[in-house]
Amino acid sequence: MKPAKYILISLALLSSLWGAAQEYHARHDSIWVYNSWESMMDQWPDTLIVNPEVNLYTPYDIDFDAFDDDANRMLETQTVALSLGDSLWLVNSRYLKKNFSGDIKKMDNYVPLLFNAKMAFIECVPSYTDFGTALLGSFFGMYVGDPFNDPPELYWINFENRKVEKVTHKNLPRIMEFYPDLQRRYEAMANRKDREVIKYFFYDFVRRAERDPSYPYLLDRLNEQP
Repeated sequence: MKPAKYILISLALLSSLWGAAQEYHARHDSIWVYNSWESMMDQWPDTLIVNPEVNLYTPYDIDFDAFDDDANRMLETQTVALSLGDSLWLVNSRYLKKNFSGDIKKMDNYVPLLFNAKMAFIECVPSYTDFGTALLGSFFGMYVGDPFNDPPELYWINFENRKVEKVTHKNLPRIMEFYPDLQRRYEAMANRKDREVIKYFFYDFVRRAERDPSYPYLLDRLNEQP
């Protein structure tokens, strides 16, 4: 199996799908459905669903209606991920909740996925609010988040301990431990807690691992699990 090409989400593609703070419902020509990581890595979909309805509640909360009970049941209970076109991949949060623990409780439906042959992660704003929640939050002086305007957070899909972890200054050194020099450079940064610094070093790690033949493949780590 040749390594899968690094898959990036085009947020420009997403931005064309919704108006500010409005739900979006539209038909899409087709979606490719993948029911295993193996099929994703081989770029060999399990099935094709033609003309489904795309239900975009926020940029990070997307669902589909195949207008067929069996197909909808598959999307909800069996599907790992799916793709729309060449650049937009989504992972099934129901699959994550069933097979992983961690920072996924507030993720609904399908959320944006980025992956290559070595790793997988999510860019997501996992919690959002309606007017009532926002009003209550403002009353108590709390900021509750806005998925349309807040920059996304990174979530590392850890296949060693079967957890989905929000990438922070606390766990980034551990994530990068395969490369001690990169780890030391990051830990020496005075502003290492800044989100942009975290993102810069995380993507630097991703690019290095992708080119490094000694870095273990995702499927090898997945198959080592009991």
